Amino acid sequence: MTMYTESLRAFLKPVLPYLDDESVSEIMINGPTDVWIERKGRLTKTDASFSEEGLIGAARNMAQFVGRPLSDERPRLDARLPDGSRIHVVIPPIARSGTTISIRKFFKDKLSIDSLLKFKSLTKPMARLIEAGIATKLNMLVAGGTGSGKTTLLNIVSSLIPDEERILTIEDSAELQLNQSHIVAFESRPPDKFGKGGVDMGDLLHSALRLRPDRIVVGEVRGGEAFHLMQAMNTGHGGSLATTHANTPTDTLRRIESLCLMSSVELPMVAVRAQVASAINFVICCERLHDGSRKTIALSEVLPLTEKGEYRTQDIFVFTPVSKDEHGNILGYHAPTGIIPNFVYKARAYGFEDLDDAFFDPATYGVPPPPSFQVGEAYKLRWAPSLKHREEGLPDPAHFKEEWARFEQVLKNAAPDGPVSGHAAAKPGAPVQVQVPAKAPVAPPAKAAPALRPSLPPRPPPDVSDDDKTPPPTRNPFAAEADHAHASEPLVQVSDDLLADELPARQTPPPRRPPPAPA
Repeated sequence: MTMYTESLRAFLKPVLPYLDDESVSEIMINGPTDVWIERKGRLTKTDASFSEEGLIGAARNMAQFVGRPLSDERPRLDARLPDGSRIHVVIPPIARSGTTISIRKFFKDKLSIDSLLKFKSLTKPMARLIEAGIATKLNMLVAGGTGSGKTTLLNIVSSLIPDEERILTIEDSAELQLNQSHIVAFESRPPDKFGKGGVDMGDLLHSALRLRPDRIVVGEVRGGEAFHLMQAMNTGHGGSLATTHANTPTDTLRRIESLCLMSSVELPMVAVRAQVASAINFVICCERLHDGSRKTIALSEVLPLTEKGEYRTQDIFVFTPVSKDEHGNILGYHAPTGIIPNFVYKARAYGFEDLDDAFFDPATYGVPPPPSFQVGEAYKLRWAPSLKHREEGLPDPAHFKEEWARFEQVLKNAAPDGPVSGHAAAKPGAPVQVQVPAKAPVAPPAKAAPALRPSLPPRPPPDVSDDDKTPPPTRNPFAAEADHAHASEPLVQVSDDLLADELPARQTPPPRRPPPAPA
């Protein structure tokens, strides 16, 4: 233990029990007497307290260790502790309740796909699909909110990259833990107090492109570096990975688009949108649910833009919450939507023959299709008898509620100690069906409303005398004869004597006066 570590632990003595507790993932100090912790996804307030002097002393000690300023001019600090834990500090007067410190702990035990299966964050078929995406070098984004497990999921997905490939990692604060043998790790650096010496993520991406990477892994995209990452993905650096803050696959693409517009490169919106849609192939969305559990809620494929230039995505697997148990844990299940992704044919050629059509059928896993399962267009219906009844205008089968209750009981039995996802559940005795909102009945065309005025017989044309008649149109008499030679026959023939009566005779203009002779 170094001198700095001993000094820091002395400053953080009130929260040392939580720093040493492996079940605590984050410590949030909102002031001297307001300390919270996150344990197993749930927030709990503690009895720990600091003195204001001791808390600001701990913050300055952290800043001194990383060599970054922390003062009234620079009241924010983003750094990491010697054990790898990530910290963020905000001091008064910006922090009105006192010095605020967030410590996101670093866990030495590296998680794997098996860990996610154990926590029921995803299912084996979902893990297999992600593995196929890595093998076929799809450009992937991991999206989610704060605390949803994006970085953890990125670590696990990155561990599937083959060991013989050269990987370049770019981070704002080092959090990635990769086990491959050929890794080059970069970390950005803020400028000093004079505004010099800063190296941002965009600079590191420029360097990465010149170092022959097989894969580029970006810890988090949060600024104009998104444009340079899209350029890298579009210039032959397939299989790149990154995380960003977004809730849904479509929101992820819009988020990247807005970040690209923050770069110094000025491009029209249409060009930026085309870059984003062609660069990103696959989106993994994760979410922290109300019960504190973290789930992979969607695996989605990105499609080309529509004719109107809008983003298109199609969900391959989704998580569907069903209900809560008596302990407040959310019961739900992961299921395919029935859509077969476009890259699956390439994956089969790479050795993933198990990704056949049945792999994407909910009936294969004995689970109902998601409630968002649609009929027609991009969705393929294979197993949802209740939908057929609804399309024909019939009520749901009589055994529907009984089978759904049986399926919900299967979820409860599979989760004696916590929330579940329902994967690998045994098939129920009879096919389970899920209620899906019926299509709205198409109303017959309404009859034409009666006219407000009664229909009257056509009005006869008014009688006009010869004096009121409008003379027929005439040809322009001033036009040259050559012009009329190429014109079509006039619709009305006019006699010469009529023209002579109606139009004045043309007079020959007087001769022009000759110019005066030069003197």
